[in-house]
Amino acid sequence: MERAFQPINIGRFTLPNRFVMGSMHLGLEGKTETAERMAAFYGKRFEGGVGLIVTGGISVNEEGRGSKHFFNIQKEEHAAELKKMNDLLNGSGTMCAQLFHAGRYAFDRNCVGPSAIRAPINRYIPRSLTEEECWKTAEDFGIAAKLARETGFGAVEIMGSEGYLINQFFSPVTNHRNDHFGGDHKKRMNMAVEVLRAVKRNLPEGFPIIFRMSGIDLIPGNPTFEEVCDLAKTLQEEGVSALNIGIGWHESRIPTISQLVPRGAWANIAGRIKEKTPGIPIIASNRVNDPITAQRIFDNDQADIISMARPFLADPFIVKKIRTGMSDRINTCIACNQSCLDHAFIDKSVSCLVNPQAVNELDYEIDPNVKPQKVVVIGSGPGGLEAARASASFGHKVILLEKAEQLGGQFLLASNIPGKSEFKETLRYFRNELPALGVDIRLNTNCDLKLLEELDPDAIIFATGVTPREFTLPGIDILPVGNYTEYLTGKFKAGKKVAVIGGGGIGVDVAHKLTEENDPSLESYSKKYNIDSFTKVAIQPHKSERDVAIFRRSGKHGAGLGPTTFWALKQELEASGVEFFQGLNYKEITKEGLKVTLKNGEEILYPCDSLILCVGQEKESSLYETYKSLHPQKQIFVIGGAKNSKGIDAERAFLEGLNAAHSIGKENRVSATA
Repeated sequence: MERAFQPINIGRFTLPNRFVMGSMHLGLEGKTETAERMAAFYGKRFEGGVGLIVTGGISVNEEGRGSKHFFNIQKEEHAAELKKMNDLLNGSGTMCAQLFHAGRYAFDRNCVGPSAIRAPINRYIPRSLTEEECWKTAEDFGIAAKLARETGFGAVEIMGSEGYLINQFFSPVTNHRNDHFGGDHKKRMNMAVEVLRAVKRNLPEGFPIIFRMSGIDLIPGNPTFEEVCDLAKTLQEEGVSALNIGIGWHESRIPTISQLVPRGAWANIAGRIKEKTPGIPIIASNRVNDPITAQRIFDNDQADIISMARPFLADPFIVKKIRTGMSDRINTCIACNQSCLDHAFIDKSVSCLVNPQAVNELDYEIDPNVKPQKVVVIGSGPGGLEAARASASFGHKVILLEKAEQLGGQFLLASNIPGKSEFKETLRYFRNELPALGVDIRLNTNCDLKLLEELDPDAIIFATGVTPREFTLPGIDILPVGNYTEYLTGKFKAGKKVAVIGGGGIGVDVAHKLTEENDPSLESYSKKYNIDSFTKVAIQPHKSERDVAIFRRSGKHGAGLGPTTFWALKQELEASGVEFFQGLNYKEITKEGLKVTLKNGEEILYPCDSLILCVGQEKESSLYETYKSLHPQKQIFVIGGAKNSKGIDAERAFLEGLNAAHSIGKENRVSATA
C-alpha cells in the first residue's frame, strides 16, 4: 500500500495520504447544539488517520435544502453551529464543506429545478428556475464558499452528482431549457461552470475546490460518456482542484452501494475519466471498504485518491490500521445500509449496524468511576459479540461462552446468503479483536446453570438468540420440508421447484440463495445490469435454474429488510423468475405441491418438489429465566432475540449489546427486561 500513503496536493492543500472521508449526512444537520456531537464524530476519524473529511451536503440557500434536516450556511444560526464544530476540531485535520443544492430532490412543495419535471422519488413538481434565478443560484454557491472559509473549513466540494441540482442541469432528462443554461450538452454544463467560477471568485487562489461530478447517472437517457468527459475536461480547464467521481442518481434502479454490488465495481468509471483528464487528481468512490480493493484501484491506476464514507462509520481507525499492518482488526463496512442510509432517508440520526457507537461517541465514553467487573456473555451472535467487545473495551474481564464451534450465531448463518458474505468480515474482525482485548473465548461450551454458578460473574449478559418457530400443515410429510437454518447450513437440500413459506426478510434472503448461489462478481454484475452500454443500463432477465415462489400470509414481502436495499433485491428476484404470493391461508401439502387459499376464496396449487419454512423465530431464554429467579440481585441483562424475537435484527442486537456493556457497574443500568 505504498502509494496509498504518499502525499498528494489538492490545490494548495497537501493530503497526507490517499484516503478521504466522503460526504455523508449524520442526521445532526439543520439543528443547533449539535456541534459537540459532530466534532466528536469527525474528531475520532481524524484520530484514525484520515486527513480530509467532507461534510454532508450544506445547502447554499433555503430552497436548496433537501429537507429541514440540512444546514443552510446562509442562515446565521447554522453558520454559527458549523463554526463551533470547526473550532472544536481545530488542529485535528481539514474539514471540507460540501456545497449543495437539492433541486427537484428537495422534499418541499417549493422545490425548483432546471425544468418543471417531477422526480420519481418526490411527490412535488419543481418550479423551473428563471434564467435570472439560475445566475442567482450560482452566486449563492459563491457566497456559500466564502462563508465556508469564514466558518473554518479548509476546502470545499461542489455537489454536482447523484441527481442533485447541478447534475439535473447537465442531464437532457431533466433539462429541457433553451437558454444559457440549457440546449446541447455544452449549454447544459453551463450551470456547473458558472457555479465553479462563482466559487473561485469568492476564495483565495489555490484554495482547495473539489467538484463531485456524475461519472454515470444510471437512468434512461443520461449523458453519453463523451459528454461526461467533456464536462470533466472543462472543469479541469476552469481550474478545479480535483474531480470526485460520483455514481448514479437516487432515482436510479441500479444498485450502486449495497451488498448486491461487488467491491470496487465503479472504479473503472473513474479510471476511464482519469485517462481523459491527465494532470488533475481523480477521486474514486462507491463500494470500496477494504485494503485489497483499494490496492487494486491504485494498481490499475483508476484513481489518485479513494473516498470512503460508510467504512469510516464502521471503523474510525481504518486508515491507521491499514498503515500499521492491522487490517485483520478493521471493522469492515458490510454495505447493509440499515443504520446509515435507511436512517438518513427518514431524517433519523445515523449510526452503524456493526459499530453503534458511531455518531454516539459522547454517549459511550469510558466512565472512570466504574470498577472492573467479571462479565460472562452467553452466545456469540451479533449482540453477544458486541457485548463482549464493549465490555472488554470498558475495562471489564470478559468470558464469552458459545455452544457452537464457531463465533457468529445468526450472523454466521446469514453470511451464506449471496452478497451477505460481507458478514464474514465482521466475524473476522471479532475473531481478532476480542482476543486482542483480552476476552476469554470458549467455543463448544454448552452453558448451563452449573457452569454459571462455578464462574460466579459480577454481571452476566444473555445473548442466547432464537430458534426457528415450529410449523405444521396437513401433508407436511409428503414432500421434503426443511427450515431456513437447515437449508443455510446445508443439512437440507432443496429441489428444482421450491415453495418458500414465509415472506419476511429471511424468506426473501432464502429465495435469493435458491436463485443465485454465488456472490456477485464484477463481470456478473456488469452483465446483469448492462453496465457496459453506459446509456442503456437496466436489469436484464436472468431466469434461475430453479422455480421459486415466496408465500406470505399477510403483510409485505421482505419485512425487516431496509428500504434502501430491498427494492433492488426484489427487482433481482423478479428478474430471475421468482413469484410472490401474499394475502392467503395455507391449506395443505400434496404430492403435487402446496395448496393455498387466497383472500377472495380462490384455491391455487403451486407445483413444487420441496418446501423451506421461514415462519419466524422463538426466543431462547430459558436459562436466563432460571438464573434470574435464583439471583435477582445480580447484574443480569438479556439482549437480542433472547429478549424479544419479534422483529429481531442485527442492528437492534448490536445496539443492545453495547448498551448492556455500558451499563455494567452503574446504578442506573439497563434493566434486563427493558
